[in-house]
Parts: sequence; C-alpha cells; structure tokens
Amino acid sequence: MKKAIRITGKIILWIFVTIIGLLLISALSHNILKSMEKHKYKIGKTIDIDGKHMQAYVTGQGEKTIVLLSGLGTASPIADFMPLADRLGTDYKVVILEYFGYGFSDSTKAERSNENIVNEIRTALNQLEIKGPYILMPHSISGVYSMYYAIKYPDEVEAIIGIDESVPNQTKISKDPDMSHSLTLLNTFGIIRDITYLLPEAEDGSNKNNDYTQEQIKIKKMATAWNSLNESIINEFNMVNKNTEELYDVKYPDHLPVLAILAKETVDTDKNWLPLHQQLITSPSIQKIETLPGEHYLHWTNAGRIAELSKEFISANLTK
Repeated sequence: MKKAIRITGKIILWIFVTIIGLLLISALSHNILKSMEKHKYKIGKTIDIDGKHMQAYVTGQGEKTIVLLSGLGTASPIADFMPLADRLGTDYKVVILEYFGYGFSDSTKAERSNENIVNEIRTALNQLEIKGPYILMPHSISGVYSMYYAIKYPDEVEAIIGIDESVPNQTKISKDPDMSHSLTLLNTFGIIRDITYLLPEAEDGSNKNNDYTQEQIKIKKMATAWNSLNESIINEFNMVNKNTEELYDVKYPDHLPVLAILAKETVDTDKNWLPLHQQLITSPSIQKIETLPGEHYLHWTNAGRIAELSKEFISANLTK
C-alpha cells in the first residue's frame, strides 16, 4: 500500500514538473518569437510617448486627414484597417494609430481612461507633425473616445465617421463585467500562441476576404498571439463602464458633422443599437446614420462601400 502511494506521488510530481517545464518553454519561445516577429514585420512609423513606443501608419494625400481608431482588442489595427485606408488614401491623408497594447505598440500600465487615450492620440498626431482639424473614424469602443475628443477639443475635430461605433449610453442598458487580471497569464506564458498552433484554421472573418493580402492576414494572426489578453487590453476592458458613464446622456455638438455607419447584423440582433445612435443626434441635417450589410467588423467586408459613403459625406458637409 505504501509502495503504491509512493509511486502515485512520484507520478503526480512528474506530471507537475512536466507541466511547469512546458509552461516555461512556452513562455520563453513566445517572447523570443514575439520580439523577432515584431522586428521582421513592423509596418509604419514608431513614435515615443512618455517613454513608450506607439506605432502609426500614414498613407494617402489630401487636404483633410482621416484618423482610423480601432475597436477594443483588435490585435493589429494597422493590418486590420489597411484595405479601408488604401481606398480612403486616394483622396485624403489617412492615419492608423495603434493604441498601447495593440499591434506593434508597447503595452502600458497607465489607466485606460478617456482622458489618457485621447491625450495619447493627440500626442501621436503631434509627433507625426500632422495638423488638424481631423476627421475621426472610430470602430467600436473608439466611438466613445472620439466623442470625448470632439467635446473636449472641438477645434481639433471637424467630423466623426463611425464604423458600428460604441455609444456611451449602451452600458446604461447592460454593463460589462470586469475581466480578471489573472487572464494575462495566458499571454505571458504564450498559451494564446499555442492555441493558434493547435487550431491553425481559426479565422477572424477577414481571412476569406480578398481585400487582405496573405501578409496582412499573417500579421493579424501573429498579433493575436502578441496582444490577446495583455495588461493594457484587460485594463481598457475594465474601464469601459467608467469611460461610458463619463459621457452618459451627452449628445453630439450641433455643429459637428457625424456619420454613423452601422452593421445590419448588430442592428438586427440588438434592438437598442439604432435608437442609441439616434439619441445622439442634435442636428439631422449634418448628422446621419447609414446601415450596411455585415457584422460588427464592418470594414472587413465593406471597405469599398465605407470609403464611398465617407467621401460622399465629406464632400457634402466639409467642402469649403
């Protein structure tokens, strides 16, 4: 009996040591590969903000500047927005910013508040020597940051064109639960990367779209391993309720041109989505809502149509 107990104990110890060893190997290989991949595939320009590196991509020409701002947790905003940026770049200067914790940018412990994120956007644009006013084009949660930006710095924002963008009052209806910080261990130990190897066919929906090159798809997949559930993303997720609450019942200024391009699937599955956007309108002549067929990441499948609507809207409302 004692011998059996000793053998069982040794087996448990062996299993435990093996698991720890595999985790250490996974963590080490993940961090080595991440460093190599970020160096090899880096796109755009690296700028310094408070000692941290932030990545930006600038393309196109034109008198007006469109700033593309990503949704919460988008692994690689530059690669994600590239087909849309290419289409907009025929008429405008286009900037894609990767928040801290996204794409090729560093992570940060700084609070992911509206104020901090907007100040980082402003600092990045200043360092890129791109003067405003800007046309902000936010996807998802960046709709909240864009509204905050337009209200606090009205001289710097001449329009907002949202892509199924979030609005403050949505958390009045349903608050988001907090995400555990222990989930960062999945990133630290490279478990997200391991999963992508175990499930090589996993797709984010853009893989089937011919608008994306194979390298862009590859970068998006690698960035998922780099950034999923990192400290910055979890902190930002846990700030959603506070950031939206800061703007409860705020409407767009009546002088600000706004185009909300909503995804039909979101409108159809959430009965509050369209009314929540309608509540923000104060000047119907320059604040419009359009609905396009597709899912929340509308630019994956509708880059061309989004660019067309944007150009029509800018021409009608911002041409001097």
